[in-house]
Amino acid sequence: MSAAPGEVQRVGAGELRAFIQDAGELKKGTLLYDGGQLLNLARHENKLFCEARGSGASPYKVTLVYSDAPAPGFKGRCTCPARTFNTAFCKHAAALLVAWARAPESFVVSDAPPPGAPGGETARKSVKKGSANAPALMKSGVEQVSTLVRELGVAGVAAIGGDRIEQLEKLAEGLRENRLRRLSARTLDLAALLRGPAAGAHQAAGAHQAAGAHQAAGARRGALPAVAYANLMADLLLTARKLEKHLAGEPLDDRHVEELVGKTWKASDRKPAEGLTLVEYAFSTRTTSDDYVIRESRFLDLESGRHFSEKQILPAFMAKRSDPKRSFAGEVLAGARATTYPGYPPLRVDFSDLGDKRPLDAGALEAMLARALPDVGAALAALQEHRKDVFAPDLVPVAVRIDTLFARGARLSAVDDKGEALHLPDDAALEERLAGSLRDARLRALLGDVGIDAALPTLWPLAAVVEGPLGLELRPVIEQGAAARSGPLEGSAWNAAAREAGASPAAIALGEVREELAEALATGLTGLSARVTDPLAARLRDLRLEKQAALLQGLPQRPAPADRLDDFIKLYQVLEMALVRLAGATHIDSASTERVPTYESVTVARPDETLTPDEVARRRAAGEMSRYVAAVHHARYYASLPASELVESIFPIWADGTATPTIARTFAPLGAEAVAAAEKALTVKAGRVAKLTAVRVLEAVVLHGGPARADAAAMLGRVAEHAKDAGLRALARDALDVIDAKQAAGPGGEAVRARRAARMERVQELAKALGAAPNKEERGEALKALAELGDLSALPALRRAFYADAARNVREEAAYALAQLGDVEMVETFVRMLASRGEDEREAKIAAYALGYLGDVRGLSELLSAYAAGYKPGIVADAIRAFGPVALAPLVDLIEARPEIAKRAAALDALKKMDEAAVAGCLLERVEARRGDADFPDKAQLYLKLADVHPHSKREVAAAITAALAGVEGKEAQAVVKAAQRALGVVKRGK
Repeated sequence: MSAAPGEVQRVGAGELRAFIQDAGELKKGTLLYDGGQLLNLARHENKLFCEARGSGASPYKVTLVYSDAPAPGFKGRCTCPARTFNTAFCKHAAALLVAWARAPESFVVSDAPPPGAPGGETARKSVKKGSANAPALMKSGVEQVSTLVRELGVAGVAAIGGDRIEQLEKLAEGLRENRLRRLSARTLDLAALLRGPAAGAHQAAGAHQAAGAHQAAGARRGALPAVAYANLMADLLLTARKLEKHLAGEPLDDRHVEELVGKTWKASDRKPAEGLTLVEYAFSTRTTSDDYVIRESRFLDLESGRHFSEKQILPAFMAKRSDPKRSFAGEVLAGARATTYPGYPPLRVDFSDLGDKRPLDAGALEAMLARALPDVGAALAALQEHRKDVFAPDLVPVAVRIDTLFARGARLSAVDDKGEALHLPDDAALEERLAGSLRDARLRALLGDVGIDAALPTLWPLAAVVEGPLGLELRPVIEQGAAARSGPLEGSAWNAAAREAGASPAAIALGEVREELAEALATGLTGLSARVTDPLAARLRDLRLEKQAALLQGLPQRPAPADRLDDFIKLYQVLEMALVRLAGATHIDSASTERVPTYESVTVARPDETLTPDEVARRRAAGEMSRYVAAVHHARYYASLPASELVESIFPIWADGTATPTIARTFAPLGAEAVAAAEKALTVKAGRVAKLTAVRVLEAVVLHGGPARADAAAMLGRVAEHAKDAGLRALARDALDVIDAKQAAGPGGEAVRARRAARMERVQELAKALGAAPNKEERGEALKALAELGDLSALPALRRAFYADAARNVREEAAYALAQLGDVEMVETFVRMLASRGEDEREAKIAAYALGYLGDVRGLSELLSAYAAGYKPGIVADAIRAFGPVALAPLVDLIEARPEIAKRAAALDALKKMDEAAVAGCLLERVEARRGDADFPDKAQLYLKLADVHPHSKREVAAAITAALAGVEGKEAQAVVKAAQRALGVVKRGK
């Protein structure tokens, strides 16, 4: 901003670095200002003044002198010792400029410089308040926004140029300085929406507060997302109208003060809350677009069922130096006392007493279920009540009892025991984490936020209460704020999403009407004619919305387009509420669904056919099938195989993590035969998933009972005590706990729970450090300790670190730890990482290591693809080798199809490290199957080269090839025979 002659230029917070080159002094100055160390802020002509508390008895005198020639700039003067070293800006001068940038209204206008100020006069004259007081500045800002909305509403967005967008951004800065926080945020969101993707991405973190504002990242000039634009315009107009009434004397509710203008709430302003019994169900750390770090705990009160939030909000540079807010995961804060800030749920608290902390136990989890909303209908009612207040945040926190999840296409729905469903967001990251949280457990409740996504009532889950083999557990689902919400979809995309989610035809029709109204607003209300409104009004009448239809038809009759704006926005908002009601819960017919064996809390539409694992893998890779439908096909396929085939074909069947539950159920009644198969899988040198499956089979045999029960239990005990593999030890320990808990009555069961509680306490302690430690070194140490502990209850914390930790090397170590603990839920994530090796080589390298260590056959195809492409041949070859026998046939298939691969040292090295007898057996089968083929001599030459990695296999394969080519004429055949005879030592080389 330019300054009038003899005055000081206004400075935005983002411009400070242009005047203060020393970033260190700027940080120090910001800390001083934030700490309230500046006194007596004043300005006179082209100078700014203050006093700054320092180490001396008297405060330092600070002056900034502004000059606009030859270029705008400030010169700092201060009485502190640092000025004797002629620094351009000491920290006190930097703090004074920060104050001018952030709160110019706090400077009084002086008739003369304060006495003793550097560069000022010695006598201080009278001081008077600036003529522009805070209410006047707020009123001016509100008027500017009203004018902006009126102009855009009348003319539309077509005429907006880049210079106007810059004006919007500057307007947003001014609104923020004048404490109009909501108007500032929405104006900035509007500028980002109009500017396009780059700006939208920058603003994404703050944009989630406005309905539709988070669509800014998808905005493009010439293809404006009309619904997102209309949502912002409605919010701006309604907020401006509310503030106009407030500035005219109408008091604001405290909740609206906090939401619309903000306030520093003193302890006396806050309400006391006593007798709380709180359970933390989510903990998050995120950084806002204006570089503030927010650490937040979300709680459910077991006494009232209300939701609370404790936050630590710090500038990013201060967050690095401050002790982080701790998490209370795994604890119950009984009898806690706090004060609550005005606002909307979850109510922000400031603790005065944390009460008596005790471990989170089954009793507390039962209380959580008792306090949860009983069904989806209650959650929708809470959302509708919340949305009646147009200034309420988009989301309302809920805990709701859920019976199953229904997987329809790429989207999940949460279904209650009445069959009513609430949509979950179309979010791949959420689907991944839900799968990890729900495997081998029964869903009882979801905790999170309910809002609107693509006009569909949607639940963003943060945690789940599940019932596992050892009882109730609280499992995190997703980091709060970690996944970006998808914004309002447009046109056919909205229709497709609504239909896939099961929305009614009436809801889809109303959504289309509302979208056309949004497009009319973007075009401009000058063009709102009867030709536009009459067809839309007819459709509203078809939906029995008579009053809304009449209001719409009356708008074109008003000659002044500006007079149409308020009622247009009113209609637009009313239709949103109607849409929420129409697009509410959908009903799922349980008779047409099938429960997923691996995830007993998930159902899918019953498939008409049973597909082979190869076809399932192809469709999964093409994105045509969800993991849940795939699991149903796998279970059907493996259940159709006779037990004898499953026993003989441990590889590759037992190496498929999705087959484990079906194999365990199938083998449970087979007794000694099942124990023998498990022992075979456990003694193979490589292939970890097959070993993990063997542990599950042994557990199933013990629980089933019968003569083999003792042998299976003894084998489990040996694995739990002596296995070198931490993942195997952990799984075997868990299996023994499950067996003891189910078969031991009274004290025996209590002993299991006590043993588990002690381990859980250590896991939770390390998980807190992993989630909240301020530096990556501490988080890395916590992660290493979790992995070494070898407890499967650490998986959720490790997954959170993998998905959300700020440090890449921590995420990398988390991937290895997950593979070490045998987390087969991560296989598809690692496969995608490896498939994207052209985009992120380091991530692909991590995935290759992890897939090899897991040894799940689902990862083998992508490893072979990377191998064929020559990607990191040493690393990928080691990963393939780690699969053991399951990788042998596919690797030879690949080399047969691409013989040039056999020239690579890594290819032969992978075979060399595999079992000699297995290599020989595989190649002998090929010789027998291919003999007589026209190209057999070429294939035989290749088999000889591959067999050369082991002396035993070399001789066996050479003998088989010699026998297969006996009597065969031809130069090529005779050359191969001689090569085979040389391998047998019958013919010396060179002869």
